[in-house]
Amino acid sequence: MKELTYFDYLIGSLTVVPWAIVIWKAYKPQKKWQEILGIAFALVLGWFSTFLIINLHPILWPETDFVSKKKVNLLTQTAHLAFIQAGMMEESFKILFILFLSFVLGYDREEKKFRTNVVLFSAFVAMGFSLVENTQYIAREPSEKKLDLFFARTIHSSNIHLLINLCFGLFLIKSNRKIDRKSKVLYLLSGFGLAVLQHGVVDFLLIPGAAIGLWIATAMFVGIWVWVVADWKKFVVELKKEKMEIFEEPAVIE
Repeated sequence: MKELTYFDYLIGSLTVVPWAIVIWKAYKPQKKWQEILGIAFALVLGWFSTFLIINLHPILWPETDFVSKKKVNLLTQTAHLAFIQAGMMEESFKILFILFLSFVLGYDREEKKFRTNVVLFSAFVAMGFSLVENTQYIAREPSEKKLDLFFARTIHSSNIHLLINLCFGLFLIKSNRKIDRKSKVLYLLSGFGLAVLQHGVVDFLLIPGAAIGLWIATAMFVGIWVWVVADWKKFVVELKKEKMEIFEEPAVIE
């Protein structure tokens, strides 16, 4: 594997910068230390999840000669790559780190509820992961194909990782509506299952490299964007607005 340089990481970082700006502008952080620290840790944990996956992958799934096994066809192999090796493995690590960071810096222990800043942590864990993954893919691509891959990783890959983990971050906030612990746990498990399903479906469509798969995957994530924007307005913007109104000083009547 090619040894990555600082220039490679610079190019890789440019694939997530547009999405980082979008999330920052949409959330409008109050520049509290929890948010700034959380974003920094989220990027590091996103990078670390990539590091763990790269090192565990050859141990869990050593190179196998699928051709010699008559029972394994191309469809089965693609499904295994998409849903197990990519979807389940990647989302398990990312969501584990999202949960860790959310409980440390985004959980109100008095009210036993997640704060809205968990969507920030979810988004930046995804971007930390995408930064390293995109860097590796672009660095090992032939020079004449690097620009095309750069745009592909920026528009599709970074977008996909971001949306999947934003959905889970919103699941954390929506779990506040659940009354008992069991229902909250089951709800978050369903959020994890959805993340694996989303990741698996899009990879299943993209791995063969067919144009129709790319268009279907794009249409799917346009729909998820609509869902995320609607939930963002309801569970992030409105909740932040309500909290600001609570802490506003009452007007003095003379």
